[in-house]
Amino acid sequence: MNAPWSVAVDMGGTFVDAVALHGDGRIAALKYPRAGRRLAEPVVEALDQLCAQAGIVSGDIDRVVHGSTVITNLLLELNEPPVALVLTRGMRDVPVLARQDRKELYEPVIMPAVPETKLFPESLRFEIGGRIDAEGREVEPLELSAVDAIADAVSAAGVRALAIGLLFSHRNPVHERALRAALHARLPGLYVSLSSEVDPQVREFERWLTTALDAYAKPLAADYLHALAAALRMRGLPMLHLMRSAGGTAPWRDLAEQPIGLAMSGPCAALQGVAACLGACRSGAAISLDVGGTSADISLLLDGRPTFAEALECGGLPIRQRCADITSIGFGGGSVVSVLPGGALRLGPRSQGAWPGPAAFGLGGDLPTLNDALCVLDRLPSRLAGGIVLDRAAAEIALSDVAGALGLSVPRMAEAVVSAAAAGMAEALKTHAFQRNLDPADAVLVAIGGGGAQHAAEVAELAGMRRVLVMPHAGVMAALGMLCSPDEGDVRVVANESPWDSLPPQGEGPHSLFAPMTTVWVPAGWSWRLTPDRMLTLEAQA
Repeated sequence: MNAPWSVAVDMGGTFVDAVALHGDGRIAALKYPRAGRRLAEPVVEALDQLCAQAGIVSGDIDRVVHGSTVITNLLLELNEPPVALVLTRGMRDVPVLARQDRKELYEPVIMPAVPETKLFPESLRFEIGGRIDAEGREVEPLELSAVDAIADAVSAAGVRALAIGLLFSHRNPVHERALRAALHARLPGLYVSLSSEVDPQVREFERWLTTALDAYAKPLAADYLHALAAALRMRGLPMLHLMRSAGGTAPWRDLAEQPIGLAMSGPCAALQGVAACLGACRSGAAISLDVGGTSADISLLLDGRPTFAEALECGGLPIRQRCADITSIGFGGGSVVSVLPGGALRLGPRSQGAWPGPAAFGLGGDLPTLNDALCVLDRLPSRLAGGIVLDRAAAEIALSDVAGALGLSVPRMAEAVVSAAAAGMAEALKTHAFQRNLDPADAVLVAIGGGGAQHAAEVAELAGMRRVLVMPHAGVMAALGMLCSPDEGDVRVVANESPWDSLPPQGEGPHSLFAPMTTVWVPAGWSWRLTPDRMLTLEAQA
């Protein structure tokens, strides 16, 4: 007989979300604050706390799934040591030259498309003789005599990872595999990524850059995932599976070998959860708004199914990996508020993250953030999920400097910050929809994430939308989505586990609704009601 519980843990920028799903549809969930410690620790601590809270023992668990922002943040920040590249002779500069397209037409200075010094400086780009032609035939043997010099240079530079990109290896990978074997014979501990395995498609720049980014992520991913898998194994839990950006899950060792498949996997998991929970609302178009601590992610679902793209962009770098079609902007609860020299208000993209966090969290942060503005406006409860007690006085102090710079009172400043966030999200939502031939007015807005429902009604109004759905367990939707990938079936949320049981069944704004995993703001001119399927529905009044 199978064990009754499946467990998922999602590590975001501010919280670790953990969800346990019973075979009969019962759900246990929690948010656990993420502090600046080793990556595996908060994941294991959140899992331990969830099991203790729900009375679950290791023998009751038949599946453990994990997802995180670790690889996404790594590619955004590029703060790890660079990697080495080995390319076909004459192709050394292809990953740097990129496609030469100009995305910003009116910028006087165009920055390099690829930050080569951070990823693969010139001294770590090597060439090797040998050639496979476009039909996959060997026309020149691989120059294996060059391997010793490459290995010596890589070892002297202290490089831990290397990417191999040879011409037409997607048609015949024999040279790439032989080169990897030769390098491993000299440097057994070297992490190596092959373009024929990471992205076996035409167009060398995209294939080689994606492979280089995979190699760049490998050392951190391997250390992190091995530590996490070992900690779970000590607890007698099943083998760890990871959420992939292409949807579905895979054994952790597969993604430790190819970690680029983890980029943007968290938002993809959240979409899987939305698709599973929509139930009878599947027909037509829905746009999801997922607001977390560092970003707001916008996605389109058609007839209850997420839409996918064959490539994604992370930190301005094109990555050719199948992924949920997501637009991400730097507006989250921890996004920092500043005033530009011309007197304009700016929100993000810098974020206070998990540590020190917004000033209202009382963890030492002193910069004003979106969450501080919400706290000043009494749109947040005094205590957040995860046990964080908010300090309104600290939030007011943090906002006072920017308020003074603009000649506003602190409450007016807070209103301006929240309005700016809603406007930015609405513009991103409209752009995302219009580029996909959809009028936002023809779609329903689905609010997920810890902050999605806090802004959804205002965003919908600005985008011309009149209906918002707030999912049960919206604040842990990514973790829930990991347990309901397409091959695992739908999630059935039973009524007696609804997070809305403490809320009035209907009412009108302006009003704040506080639920265990999310907070909902219903502005003036909007009403709310609980539907029979336990969705919280917000509607613009005629």
